[in-house]
Amino acid sequence: MASNRIASRYSRSLLDLATSSDKLEAVKDDMNLVEQVCSESKELQVLLRNPIIKSTDKKAVLQKIFSTTESLTQNFIAFLVDKNREEELPLVAENFISAYNQMKGIAKATIVSAIPLSEDTLSEMKTYVESLTGKSGLQLNNQVDPTIIGGVVIKHEDSLLDKSVSKELREIRKKLIYN
Repeated sequence: MASNRIASRYSRSLLDLATSSDKLEAVKDDMNLVEQVCSESKELQVLLRNPIIKSTDKKAVLQKIFSTTESLTQNFIAFLVDKNREEELPLVAENFISAYNQMKGIAKATIVSAIPLSEDTLSEMKTYVESLTGKSGLQLNNQVDPTIIGGVVIKHEDSLLDKSVSKELREIRKKLIYN
């Protein structure tokens, strides 16, 4: 919990800094890269958490990994290492993207279906989910899970709308067993 609060504060600071220096979009792209690299590389996660490795070595590695990013982003990552908060980097990136999306009014939702949805169906689902959430500019992600048999499961932030066949079958089973 404390870790999340720390990451949230650092990400808000970076957001304010990027906004004031007119580099918000570039820093957002950098944070997407940071989040992706950190989630894909277990070695990097171990490096960030390792207290034995010197901060100068960590800085050098991070500088090489993120050499293509904006100088503001590179300086911020170096600042995190100087403050011994480098292990918060993935969470800072995640919180930054979340704060950016909230600032821009962008919401994300996931549609789970038994088969891949067509573009027309995704467009209809986007309109439906936007009406449910009251948010426009929704980004939909379609995940395929054959175990739901049919129907859809909609996930948005902390909300879950399960209209799958497997859920209906579970409900029928409960009624039959308990009645």
